[in-house]
Amino acid sequence: MIEARISDLNYNEILMYLGHRGQDVTPDVQRQIQICMEEVKRYVVPRLVYSRLPVRDGMISGFPIKGNDIREVLLPCCEAVLLAVTVGARIERVLMRHEVTNMADAVIMDACASVAVENVCDDFEADLREQLKNENLYLTSRFSPGYGDFPIDTQMKLCEILNTSRRIGLMVTDRYLMVPRKSVTAVLGISVEPQELRKCGCETCGMFLNCAYRKRGVSCERS
Repeated sequence: MIEARISDLNYNEILMYLGHRGQDVTPDVQRQIQICMEEVKRYVVPRLVYSRLPVRDGMISGFPIKGNDIREVLLPCCEAVLLAVTVGARIERVLMRHEVTNMADAVIMDACASVAVENVCDDFEADLREQLKNENLYLTSRFSPGYGDFPIDTQMKLCEILNTSRRIGLMVTDRYLMVPRKSVTAVLGISVEPQELRKCGCETCGMFLNCAYRKRGVSCERS
């Protein structure tokens, strides 16, 4: 069983979330980011749940797979891993408090929390890859609902299958927003053959021309 863990937050990824485009970052802003990073690390409570299920005839354990992109990912796979990750409700309350008292800190901490949940996903993926080596199996890149043509409403089904509400306190609204907000769902494939990992980045996505994330200067792979 793989446990949720969080390692050091990536400073450059935090800058990306803040819309940094290579301009100088003043020492004062650097200090402010470091302070916010430490506060976020104090309040995040990483939790995850996952399930390893068979893939057959375009279905994950009887659950139809919608979207050409995710079908391509899982085409060579015999199994799939459904994953849900959250860093908890406590950091949400801290963010809301800062939105009232110090908006600048709130913006930076929001970026730090986004990096934190991706950090937990990355660490899980690394641990799972190491585990699968012992079985001579290989893992694909993770693929989240909303990326490419993988429907965002799949989040609700993934959370239902994983029973995230009871197990890690993660719910999905009627508009397919996750609560707590700093949460991620994803699918990963398992194959008997090594898999080329997908290139990350907007240029590989079928939604490149009409993406709302790009208009905000971020990407759904780090959202």
